[in-house]
Amino acid sequence: MNEDELVQEKVITLWDLWGKLRAGWRYVAGGTALGLLAAGLAIGVMAPKYIAVALVQVGQVGQVGQVGESSSVPAEPVTQAIERLKTRAFQMNVAQHLGLQNWLDELLGPVGATSAFMTVQVDKTTAAAPMPLIELKVTASSAESARKVVDAVLVGLAKKHAEILEPTVNRLKDDLALAKERRQQAETDLATLEKIADAAAIRDDRFTQLALMTSLSLQKRLELFQQRQLIAQLDTALAFPATQQVRLLDGAFVSDKPVSPKKGLLFALGFGGGLLVGVAAAFVADSWRRRR
Repeated sequence: MNEDELVQEKVITLWDLWGKLRAGWRYVAGGTALGLLAAGLAIGVMAPKYIAVALVQVGQVGQVGQVGESSSVPAEPVTQAIERLKTRAFQMNVAQHLGLQNWLDELLGPVGATSAFMTVQVDKTTAAAPMPLIELKVTASSAESARKVVDAVLVGLAKKHAEILEPTVNRLKDDLALAKERRQQAETDLATLEKIADAAAIRDDRFTQLALMTSLSLQKRLELFQQRQLIAQLDTALAFPATQQVRLLDGAFVSDKPVSPKKGLLFALGFGGGLLVGVAAAFVADSWRRRR
């Protein structure tokens, strides 16, 4: 058999295949229609899912350093806060508060807390920052439900961090109250010393008494300056942004359209799968007719 005959045989074979497909076009069309119908049924049966994405900053409290410099420290390390959010106990509190029975059923199952409803991780864009953010993703049956879950998670974490930060905040407030008392006392003492110094300068020209009063006044002025500086630093440490509760950055983003089911993908799979089944059915039908 020469090369021309081989080429002719291949052409004939391809033509035969095309003829089989034309003869069994009903199978091809039917398979494709069934595939599209199955995709439509899957879309109708599958519950829609919406995703809310939020960046969470952990609670923090201001601190006054030894040299008077203010800084902030988190209520707990970000990695520890993430592990707290992943626990079954925390997620059960959120699910019970919102009445999400599907979430509760999964939490009460053998697996426990999973990523089906909520995932948390360190935000990659702020991973190298001194206080990185937490990326929170929530999956729910509606956009409103997704927002409520984000809010409930925020409230639960804020409550826990408030408990952790309460002793430190109370200590700063006590230090501030004490500093204000000392400032008031220093102002009173300074006023008294200035009156005594003025009287000494008029009634007694002895240098030692006047110098003593002046020295004490200078000491009180220095003490008053230090107390005022400490009060300013404590006020800054207790005020925002040095001290703040758990908060969202720019709010939560919730998709307007459901992320699942993916209609385009399902229809494409239904079309492709149905087409393949129809083609296979056409060849099987042709083979069956030939055997008869």
